[in-house]
Amino acid sequence: MSCFTEVLEQITPRQTADLTFIGDSLMPQQRLFGGQVVAQCLMAANQTVDAELSAHSLHAYFLRAGDPATRIDFEVDPIRDGRSFSTRRVVARQKGEAIFNTSISYHREEEGVSHCLPMPEVAAPRSEADDMSSFRGFTTKPGEPNLIDLYQIERQRVTQYLAEEQAPVGQSWFRAIGPLPDDKAVHQAALVMISDYSLLSTVFYPHPYANPIKHFMAASLDHAVWFHHPGKMDEWVLYDCDTPRAGGGRGFSRGFLWSQNGTLLASTAQESLMRIKRD
Repeated sequence: MSCFTEVLEQITPRQTADLTFIGDSLMPQQRLFGGQVVAQCLMAANQTVDAELSAHSLHAYFLRAGDPATRIDFEVDPIRDGRSFSTRRVVARQKGEAIFNTSISYHREEEGVSHCLPMPEVAAPRSEADDMSSFRGFTTKPGEPNLIDLYQIERQRVTQYLAEEQAPVGQSWFRAIGPLPDDKAVHQAALVMISDYSLLSTVFYPHPYANPIKHFMAASLDHAVWFHHPGKMDEWVLYDCDTPRAGGGRGFSRGFLWSQNGTLLASTAQESLMRIKRD
């Protein structure tokens, strides 16, 4: 695959009945990338709501590690349809067991007062992405594509990970390899997938481990996204993440996705497992 649109063509859930869908995963992966399942649940739920509605918030739990070689079944529960808001609950299952659960709230566009904090001051993105070929995550093996390359996402680090204690703040520019169609739902799916990068890794910044993969069992436990403004995810967006606290084998991270013109596109939050491996 050479662009993010082809990724979506591969993973978009196929409708089998009014409220059920099936989906496939990209290979090779050692463990299913959570960002893919979040995006798939959003895309499945989108097919069950009025076209005039847009997702404004998503709250999810990762229940079991997913198997990328196994088909995913999606069940959509139409909890509520109101005049301004609708809610959907989506459960993703493999072999009859739930691996992921999310609630998505939709809102019909309306006018209102607005305010926003300023975007962080960082260097503008360069024209070329970083070479991420040597980057390894918790779900990839040496010799296989990493999750950035596999899902046709580009990244430029603003904050470099150090093998020493550093502030719990991580900033990177991201974009989906495009061009993407002028479809808000497609750009939201790309945003949701990008939102699952960086949050987990930021919890390790204050801890002096050269290679956290060797020392920690790590996984996303839950994930939340609030959509504030439509954005073009085939253009560079800044993902500004921080970790206010870690303890008890868990780390809490927050994130903010900004367009280059300073528009806050979305806010995120995630709690992660960061359990120290025992010999």
